[in-house]
Amino acid sequence: MAALSTDLTHYCRPCLRRLITSQKTRSITTTPPRRKHGPLPVFHPTASPALDALLSTFRANIFLPSHLILLQRELLYKKANHALLTSDEPATVRLGDEVLQLLPLDKRRDEPATRSSFAKVVQLMGESGDWGNMAGFLEGLKVARRKVAGWQVEKMVRRANEGGKMGVMVDIMRRVEKTGVGLWDVRVCREVMRGAVLKAAQSGWSKEGIEKGVKYAENVWELMWDPRHVEEQKKAGMDPRGRPEIVGVMVLMHAVKAVKLGGGKDDAGMVEKYAEVVLKRWENSRDTMVVDEQDWSDANYKLYVWAPVWHGMKLARQVVGAGSPHGKRLGEKLSQDLEPLVQKCQAIILAHAPDEGMRRGLKMYEDVLQASS
Repeated sequence: MAALSTDLTHYCRPCLRRLITSQKTRSITTTPPRRKHGPLPVFHPTASPALDALLSTFRANIFLPSHLILLQRELLYKKANHALLTSDEPATVRLGDEVLQLLPLDKRRDEPATRSSFAKVVQLMGESGDWGNMAGFLEGLKVARRKVAGWQVEKMVRRANEGGKMGVMVDIMRRVEKTGVGLWDVRVCREVMRGAVLKAAQSGWSKEGIEKGVKYAENVWELMWDPRHVEEQKKAGMDPRGRPEIVGVMVLMHAVKAVKLGGGKDDAGMVEKYAEVVLKRWENSRDTMVVDEQDWSDANYKLYVWAPVWHGMKLARQVVGAGSPHGKRLGEKLSQDLEPLVQKCQAIILAHAPDEGMRRGLKMYEDVLQASS
């Protein structure tokens, strides 16, 4: 018998039911011209059974329905149609090269919550170190119109960075039109760029680590100029290319390279190039230099954000010369703004942070100091 197809949109519901029950195989296919989203994401097995189970649930209960046409979704969700899916002959749908069985679904019972499930996926990927399925998971969420907030993406990037998986995050952002994740949220941009610092620090600031960190930073910087990201930056009213705490990481990485690998020379002029951007756009981030003295977590985050810039500007001064025009301006910003901020943040954290608190700011401060050792 002929398989049911997207042409069934023209059938009334009673006729659709009669046609379905008359089929021996009840194969319900989507024809290529009408299929908007392509095949479902495919997840490879991981070392975490809990992660595999959660990804499988999303694939079957959220991603599959989002790829179906309206009448096919009605078969899944409407109780009156469930008998058509639970008889001896299975109803199936073809998506790409894959044939999938359709089963009854209850939205309240069978669909996992996006926010808590996303957090669990990030946690499990962080614990297992296997981030290979994240791009597909994000693509599925985007097709299903399940929104992921900026703070959730920020935590995802941070966890991946801590596990040394910075490249996975950049690849996800290169596929922004499919993943929906890009460089337009300021906190996400900060976290992505700090991956360059961690990449070098995790290597003990070795020659190879520094070179990889610089290359990573340049890749992220180039991606920030990609029209797909720039368009979203304009919508969000945020340009990461003009934020000193983001461009400052470029200063740090090139300054470390010049000092440790280039004998203090910056023949390509990269240190001066990015230092000029930082100085010109300094006021763009003035509000983030204010710290709440009663909130150690605020001080912790501010130190995490600004410690790389502080140390990068100190090294840049050595490279361009303290008495040069750029050197003098860098010295002013350091003495007037960053030195007091870094000292205040340290004092607040040491005085008020609980022993079990996540002191990322102090860890970042210690990491960047090692760049000069």
